[in-house]
This record gives sequence, C-alpha cells and structure tokens, in this order.
Amino acid sequence: MNDFLDLYDLVETDQFEEVKDILNENPSLALSKDEYGFTLLHAAVSTENLDLVKYLLALGVDVNSRNDEGISPLHIVLYPEVAECLLDHGAFIDITANDGDTPLLTQVSEGEERIDIIQLLLKRGANPEIKNVFGKIALDIAKSREETLIIKELLKNV
Repeated sequence: MNDFLDLYDLVETDQFEEVKDILNENPSLALSKDEYGFTLLHAAVSTENLDLVKYLLALGVDVNSRNDEGISPLHIVLYPEVAECLLDHGAFIDITANDGDTPLLTQVSEGEERIDIIQLLLKRGANPEIKNVFGKIALDIAKSREETLIIKELLKNV
C-alpha cells in the first residue's frame, strides 16, 4: 500500500474530508510527488473543488510544481475558477513544460471546451506569441485544429 498514491486517488475523486483527515495525521504527504513528479495539486486541479485546492496551497504545496515533463498544475487545470485561484496564488502564467508549451498552448491544444480558461489566461496576461519546441504558437495550434472560437479569441490578443 502506498499512502501517497492512495491519497492522490482520494484527491482525484474529490474526497476532501478524507484527504484532510490523512493530511492532519501526516502533513508531510502534502509535499510528496508520485513516480512521474505529479503532486496532490496536479490531481486537485482536475476537480471543481476550490476548497481542496486552497487547502493544499495553504499546506505549502508549490503552485508552480512541475512533473517530470515540466507540466504545472496550471497546464492541466479544468475549471476557470480553479485556474483563477492558481494565478491568484502566484502561478506563473507563461511557465513552460519541457516541450515548450505554456498553459495557454496546452489549453488551446485541448480544444474549445477549454475556451473559458483560454479567455482567462489571455485576460490575465498570457503571451500568445510564445513558441514551443516545434516552433508553434497558440494560433498555429488553433488553426491546425480548425478551432474557430479559439482562433477568434487569439486574434483579439495578438
């Protein structure tokens, strides 16, 4: 049994009270990473539980922690209010993963279901001109995927 992996699963499935109980007993687990470098905050940003995200941040989990591929929680956040919380807690808006993708590039790659997060990132100052290691900017990715809504949003910001 791996206490951290069990805890990670509880975070991913939004079992907030159980997470708090475990971390109250063993607070050092909050700062642990899995075998790929993912933290509990990486798992939490896939939930809509803002209280869980704030709780982990209050325990000292690094808002800019990156896994082995350089992916931060802001790269994989699923909900705008959680993205806003990460940014309010000092998340670097243009942090790059190992492939050069910023959170904006990653969110654009996910498609129009992420338009709210894309708009938030742009509003908060994300640079749409940053190129990844393949020489692509966000607009290139949106055009290649024929994401009309994202293309329009990006064109407002270049």
